[in-house]
Amino acid sequence: MTITMKKYIVQITTILLLACLSMAGMAQDNRTLDTKVADVLAQMPTKNLTHRDKAMNEIYLMGNEGYQKLADQLVPLGTGDDTSVRFALNSFSRYASQFGKNEESAFAEENLLKALSNANDVEVKTYLLNQLNLVAGEKTVEQVKNYLTDDQLAEPAAQTILSTEDPKTAEVFLAAFPKTEGATQITIVRALGQLKCKRAVPLITPLLSTESESMQKTALAALANIGSLDSYKTLLNAASDVDFNYDATNAAEAFLTYTKRLGEQNELELMEKACKAIFKANSASGHLHNYSTALRIYANNLGYEATPLLLEAVDSPDKAFRYSALNIAENLGGVADTRKWIAKAETANAEIKAEIIDMLGRRGCEQANDFVLASLNSGAEVVRREAVIALAKLQGSKAIPTLTAHLAQGKDIEATSKVLNTLLDKDHLYLIAGNLDQSAGKTKAVFINLIGAKAGSQYFDEILAATSSSDADEKAAAFAALKQVSSYENTDELLKLLLTVSEPSEITETQLALIAAVDGIAEEQESNGKVLSTLKQSSKKARLFPILPAIGGEAALKTVTGYFNSSTGEQKEAAFTALTNWQDYAASKPLFEICKSGNSTFSQPAFESFVRMVAGANLPDDQKLLQYRKIMEYASSADDRKNVIAAIGRLRTFLSLVYLEQYLEEEALTATTSRAIMNIAMPNSEGEGGLTGDIVRRILGKAEQTLSGEDSAYDKINIQNYLKAMPKDKGYVSMFNGKNLDGWQGMLLDGNPIKIAKLSDTERAKEQEAANIKMMENWSVKDGMIIFNGKGANLVSKKIYKDFDMIVDWRISKKGDSGIYLRGAPQVQVWDTSRVEVGAQVGSGGLYNNNADNVRDPLLVADNPIDEWNTFRITMVGENVTVYLNGELVVDNVKMDNYWDRSIPIFSEGTIELQAHGNELAFRDVYVREINTKEIGLTQEEIDEGFVSLFNGKNLDGWQGNKTDYYVENGELVVNPKMGGHGNLFTENEYSDFNFRFEFKLTPGANNGLGIRAPLEGDAAYVGMELQILDNTAPIYANLHEYQYHGSVYGTIPAKRGFLNPVGDWNTQEVVVKGTKIKITLNGEVILDGDIADARKNGTVDGKDHPGLQNEKGFIGFLGHGSELWFRNIRIKDLSE
Repeated sequence: MTITMKKYIVQITTILLLACLSMAGMAQDNRTLDTKVADVLAQMPTKNLTHRDKAMNEIYLMGNEGYQKLADQLVPLGTGDDTSVRFALNSFSRYASQFGKNEESAFAEENLLKALSNANDVEVKTYLLNQLNLVAGEKTVEQVKNYLTDDQLAEPAAQTILSTEDPKTAEVFLAAFPKTEGATQITIVRALGQLKCKRAVPLITPLLSTESESMQKTALAALANIGSLDSYKTLLNAASDVDFNYDATNAAEAFLTYTKRLGEQNELELMEKACKAIFKANSASGHLHNYSTALRIYANNLGYEATPLLLEAVDSPDKAFRYSALNIAENLGGVADTRKWIAKAETANAEIKAEIIDMLGRRGCEQANDFVLASLNSGAEVVRREAVIALAKLQGSKAIPTLTAHLAQGKDIEATSKVLNTLLDKDHLYLIAGNLDQSAGKTKAVFINLIGAKAGSQYFDEILAATSSSDADEKAAAFAALKQVSSYENTDELLKLLLTVSEPSEITETQLALIAAVDGIAEEQESNGKVLSTLKQSSKKARLFPILPAIGGEAALKTVTGYFNSSTGEQKEAAFTALTNWQDYAASKPLFEICKSGNSTFSQPAFESFVRMVAGANLPDDQKLLQYRKIMEYASSADDRKNVIAAIGRLRTFLSLVYLEQYLEEEALTATTSRAIMNIAMPNSEGEGGLTGDIVRRILGKAEQTLSGEDSAYDKINIQNYLKAMPKDKGYVSMFNGKNLDGWQGMLLDGNPIKIAKLSDTERAKEQEAANIKMMENWSVKDGMIIFNGKGANLVSKKIYKDFDMIVDWRISKKGDSGIYLRGAPQVQVWDTSRVEVGAQVGSGGLYNNNADNVRDPLLVADNPIDEWNTFRITMVGENVTVYLNGELVVDNVKMDNYWDRSIPIFSEGTIELQAHGNELAFRDVYVREINTKEIGLTQEEIDEGFVSLFNGKNLDGWQGNKTDYYVENGELVVNPKMGGHGNLFTENEYSDFNFRFEFKLTPGANNGLGIRAPLEGDAAYVGMELQILDNTAPIYANLHEYQYHGSVYGTIPAKRGFLNPVGDWNTQEVVVKGTKIKITLNGEVILDGDIADARKNGTVDGKDHPGLQNEKGFIGFLGHGSELWFRNIRIKDLSE
């Protein structure tokens, strides 16, 4: 065999091998393509434009075959649901029609045409033609023109061809014209008219003699739009035949359109002739709208030549026609033209003169100034009024002196003051202030109003003086203006005025002025403030009470509360009104006391005010619930209880839900309660939130059964769907059944777990029996509360807990001291904050027994008063504890030290204990939710699939390495290189094959990396593998190699770009590693699907040594490169097991 023959055989073999590989690849692509099509359809309709553009790019990347797979799923209306397909195709056409999307537009056109040729159903073809409207080009015209003779498709086909906006397309309509008739021919005629095809005039004109009014109307409109000179007589005769009246053929409108088109074509002579024909035929009152239209056409094309006609038009008795003429005249302008209009106005009657002045003002021609000024002295009010308005338009603020003088004469007060109000500002009030001393009565009142409207506080003395005027108008205006011109320095004068006036309206206005003066003034909150000092001395205290809510503060509240308690009659009522108008939550306390008092006059309004005040207060939901529960005891009617229940329904807390369950049993409250429960438990309108767990399931299910009303069917379906999708976890479980102490036991050996662990089973049983007897002597249950009598030891849970969330309400008495033991160790502190001798002034919630070098005190004092209920929400994960007291964060993820043995960490599990400390205590609503840290952040589907959480959102348990620059904040893993740490953060365990999911948020220019199969030392990009985490959009990275961008296996396999969300938004990413294959999905898009096998064997594209490619397992880590960013929801499924 010759060398040439051998070479030929080798070539043939290679070609065949490549063909086989290509076919295999195609088969794989087909399977992948079906999945991609399904994925795109699952995203329809898209959430926003960003989501749409991402999904449309996916369609584009699928290529022609993928697009056709989409189009093949279109079905005729009524034969199936292809809504998502239609949405996808329409969205792509809109996406492709955007500026700069030339390639996408050509792609859409090509594929729509192919789909059109494959479609058989008329409705489907119509849909596809409609999509072509957005991307049509020459190819579309050539293919679609064949449908112009199709009775069913002519209309959409014509619109598609017209969408190209190419005048040359007239040829295809001319060619189709002789092949059509009836409605189809009407479509062709309409298109030829729209294209202004003059060659079509001989074809269209004969159609006017047909019997079809629709055809006549279309033909007339087409001829008018074409605007051929040859159509003049035809169109004029048609309009004249109907006397320019409206008729079914719209002949009059057609001739007006034709006249306008003549002007557009600069056929001015014939246009003028047409206009005059219209003028002649439409001078009667019923046709002036046609006359007006022709006037505008005439003026638009001939300019000032229209002025004589317009001057004549304003003599018409028809006001609307005159306005139309003057609107036309407004846009002509010019000195000579203005003079003509002035001359016309000087001889016209008052009404027309006023209309001309209005036009000249709108025109803004300075030549009209003198005429308008002179018109201010007209004997006709209508003329003067329009002159005032016009002068402001002509001169702006320069007109103020003239108009002020006009107003000072008492002329046209309403119109002039309204105009001055638009021209003046506070700094220019001096232009009118001088008239306060020179005017009187209504005129002076108007000047006062203007100063008030512009908050002219510099004229307070003048306004104050006017409050003693003998003129009723002046006096009323002055009192009304006081609140707008008063400041704190005027407080003394206002207080004196308040105590001297007698008219109710004057009292009210002076009170409002004082409120404006003292609002926000800190010194007024002191007991020696001006208002409070005056109040002590005055016999007219009721007049001063309304000012106190604006002042606020402890002294004012104490004062008004005291007067309420000690006064009667008007003074008591005024004090109560002040309490209900208090501007912050502080007044809720005296209002609550009024409710408790049972006062027949004030309890009910105090109840309503308390609920309203709590609802509007800036309080955490936990605190609001405590206040609503406190006031509910004093509800005197079903309406009162409904009011509270509805308010609780706006609190999205577990205890709110639990508390409301009892009211489902009361028929009068069931409807309100069921809706409130739905609002609490269900996700919000954005699909966020939503409570879960068995208790939630039970209560929400009961509410669903009792829902009623107009929207109840819809709400029931929503609840049912939510319950079906609810995760399987138990959620919060009650530790206290409200009836007895089941689940609890007495304390052993002072609660020391180390000593207890040394007991034998027999010894422990004996000790426990004795402790339980003692427990029953000291702890009891009453009215749904656990009560401690002040003697004995802790109440201990029988169950052992590891990580958990706990909710408990507690109440202590004077000098009280207690706490919550976690895993058998003391304690989350509870005490009376007045006990400063033991440091209780720091507040409850702190980790009292922590070491001296650790955090012990709470972040703030959040305790409610003694003998009122408080709510703890405690989270313990690992060694760390977070505590919320009444909704306020008081302990933020602090490590809890082991009180029993400070040399070792706190025990990994233990009991929960309610501490006894020699004082009476009460607890209620004790719930716990056990936390499986391996399931934090996982969906139920992920739990079922075997994923585990790698990040608990509380601390860095399960991680090793740089825990300085990497730390936890707000449930997120923060990377902050400014903290001074070094190195990377790695998992504690090694992984080989896995599915790793996480979310990340970048800052501008951020650079990090995900190390996989990496050792703890060395550069992970080489001794392991680094998957880039990078802000691809940063200018500093514009010239990177393709294998250095986000998602790339650094130096080895490049990733696709363009799928990162905007900087500052969260991204989701999945990394699947199996053997030598790596697949990365970013925000739902596969950006890398590669195999490192070749790089292992033949080297990497960056030409560098990457020994880590040979690793079969290693640690997973975040590789810091000096950038700030965030991670969350980090979870993994081990695929090597």
